Amino acid sequence: MSPNGRAYLTKLYELLHKTPEEERLDAVREIESHIRDGIAGGQPEEVILARLGDPRKLARAYRSEYLVERRSSRSIKDVLAIIRFYCTDGLLSVMIIPVLATIAYGFGFCAVLSIVAGIIRSFGVTWINMSIGPGTEVPTEWSMAYAGVIGGILGVIAFYSRKYMRAYIGYLSSRYRMVLPSHQK
Repeated sequence: MSPNGRAYLTKLYELLHKTPEEERLDAVREIESHIRDGIAGGQPEEVILARLGDPRKLARAYRSEYLVERRSSRSIKDVLAIIRFYCTDGLLSVMIIPVLATIAYGFGFCAVLSIVAGIIRSFGVTWINMSIGPGTEVPTEWSMAYAGVIGGILGVIAFYSRKYMRAYIGYLSSRYRMVLPSHQK
């Protein structure tokens, strides 16, 4: 094993300081075995380490697994940590993901639709109305520019909503992987 692999295992061991010594050693042995098996299978060590990800996240996953699987002698602090983990991440995802998805795809559709409407209106189609306010109609020759600005604003909102939705889904995925007992299998 290379110095990078050893450094990864050392960092993992250090980050597991909140778990009992036997759990720490088991986790490090499991990851070391995983790395050795991958190398024996012909995979480069850098690829294996990249797939394992940040040792901090892996240590949190092992810590969560330890808290969830430990049946006896759970302290009130441990039980509260488990309850907080499930309540915050699980409940928020039910609200945040649909809202961000609706904003992202709804605003994206409206951005495209407003630009198309501006193009069509600039060719003289009279049934498409564009107004700045009550009683203030956009002149036909300014339809494309107005639609471009409105479409751009809507597109930016859609882009950032989608970006943050994907980031939140990635965050949730990493949090849920921590809870799974077989997250390394």
